[in-house]
Amino acid sequence: MTASPRKLGFGLIFLVAAYYAAFALFPGLFFVLGINHYSAWFIDTFALLASNDAVSRGLNPYAPNPLDYFGRPHVYPHWWLHLRDVGLTRADAWWLGLALVGVFAAAALVRLRPRSAGEMFWYAAVACSSPILLAVDRANNDLVIFVLLAGLVPCVCATRREVRWLAPPLVAVAAALKYYPAAAALVLLAGTERRELRARLALAVLLLGFAGVGVAADLRDFGPLAPRPEGLLSFGATAFAHAMGWEGTAPRVLTLGVAAALVILCWWRRPLADWEPPATARSDWLHFVLGAVLLTGCFFATLNFGYRWIFALWLAPWLWRLPGDASAPEPARRLARWARGLLLFVLWWDPVACVIINRFVGVVSGPTIARLAEIAFLAEQPFDWALFLCLLVFLAHFTRVSARRLA
Repeated sequence: MTASPRKLGFGLIFLVAAYYAAFALFPGLFFVLGINHYSAWFIDTFALLASNDAVSRGLNPYAPNPLDYFGRPHVYPHWWLHLRDVGLTRADAWWLGLALVGVFAAAALVRLRPRSAGEMFWYAAVACSSPILLAVDRANNDLVIFVLLAGLVPCVCATRREVRWLAPPLVAVAAALKYYPAAAALVLLAGTERRELRARLALAVLLLGFAGVGVAADLRDFGPLAPRPEGLLSFGATAFAHAMGWEGTAPRVLTLGVAAALVILCWWRRPLADWEPPATARSDWLHFVLGAVLLTGCFFATLNFGYRWIFALWLAPWLWRLPGDASAPEPARRLARWARGLLLFVLWWDPVACVIINRFVGVVSGPTIARLAEIAFLAEQPFDWALFLCLLVFLAHFTRVSARRLA
């Protein structure tokens, strides 16, 4: 007997809630999975509010901040420094972080509606992975970006024209807060009316131009201060090169060249032909494109902390359902199967590696532990690359089909 979608939805909520509750009750579990909890919840929300308190006291927020737990300077655009204008201080960090996590969870669960037991466990595996646990533990402001962009695809797919026009401002606001969401503008190519598409894209370019001017000025202030991700629970196309000591612009140019070559090849050879998902799957497809372009853009642009994997939640429904869609071409179904397996691997490789490495703590020396962690990190890189190359094929296909319609 097949469970109803409602029961499966409640089952997913129960699994995820029970998993996260275990960490709330036993914070020592964080260490087991390689996450440093620092004996404090929502430390990234606290850091933002500490920066606002620094401004209120006349301190330079871009200098080491004595009001933060770890003395962290402000490393985000200046818009975040207006939280003080609505009366928020460090005293609000707990409830604000908890509220942010709750809204994020609600936005994620709206998309994750399992239709089978297998799909339910697949969603739970993605939602309970350590990178997403890290984002929740810290209440990182990437959760704000997730919540903002959760409305993008519904706006693009809306039947009312005035609602569709809300899509470009959503992208611009998210980009002004953290710059990398500018990549979400790719989703604005979705649509059927060429005239409206062109006007909407023109508005997006204008708004993103304004946002870019502000972000560029902010980057001059906080760019040199931004922490550099490295090791387990981080990802990026140049991670392997940096771990091997190859610094500078050369590895970035090389990795961007690989990405560009694959896009050109897909545009020319058309591995998925002219296939387009049916209208009933349009929302899943566009959410997948949104998550894929954000993660892929981050992967090839810079090194990233693991909590950016929260956007994998938008990949999950499409990667589960496409392989079983008999109406889709076999190359698309096969590509989705590969991407699904790779995504599960990269989300869980780090915590599994940490569980194993932690067994040696106190048994072998500290440098040996660090070396084991480095080996585990390097071993993951080919799988990261394979996943993002799969995502690039889908993105190149979406862009080619959409650009043809636009032209």
